Amino acid sequence: MAGMSKRIQVTLPDRLAEDLEKWATYDGRPLSNLAAYLLERAVAEAKKENAPWGAKENQEGK
Repeated sequence: MAGMSKRIQVTLPDRLAEDLEKWATYDGRPLSNLAAYLLERAVAEAKKENAPWGAKENQEGK
């Protein structure tokens, strides 16, 4: 992520939170770092598939 980072708060189902905590521990990284990485991947994939909310950015070559 370039530039300033924005902090958000989310509420997760218990099972998802447990799975993410296990994954982060296994990878040796903070849970917040894993979550940011997964969100970045999901957004990039959605943009690649021409998500309507990313259409303008996709046309500009971002």
